Amino acid sequence: MRTQFVRRTAAAFAGVALAAAGLGVAGALQADAATTQQVAATTPAVAKSITIKSDKATAKAWAKVSFTGKTSGIAAKTVVQVQRLQNGKWVNFPATTKVTSRATYSVWVQSGRVGVNKFRVVAAKTASAPVSVTITK
Repeated sequence: MRTQFVRRTAAAFAGVALAAAGLGVAGALQADAATTQQVAATTPAVAKSITIKSDKATAKAWAKVSFTGKTSGIAAKTVVQVQRLQNGKWVNFPATTKVTSRATYSVWVQSGRVGVNKFRVVAAKTASAPVSVTITK
């Protein structure tokens, strides 16, 4: 009878010790996760930016005009959409490309709209400054 009592008591202590060790590990994991979250919260994110440069300031109607630029904080293979200012609103132009592994892009457009055309590019919810291209007949 006494042997059975000793075994049960030892088993109970072992169970409590394992449970405490489990809580200690879980607590350590939670503490590590909290530390990781703090570090992530204090690490500044790279600001997203994109530039645009035109190879021509003036072009004849339907001539190719190339745009190139650099990006920062935008992942490779992200779609770059060309937009044109029409009636005070930026409208998607039928020209897209993707950011390269070197954080650059290159795309060309053709426009028959005579006069000053303002273009910009948008990628990852980030827009470039506009560039003007005058289209002539």
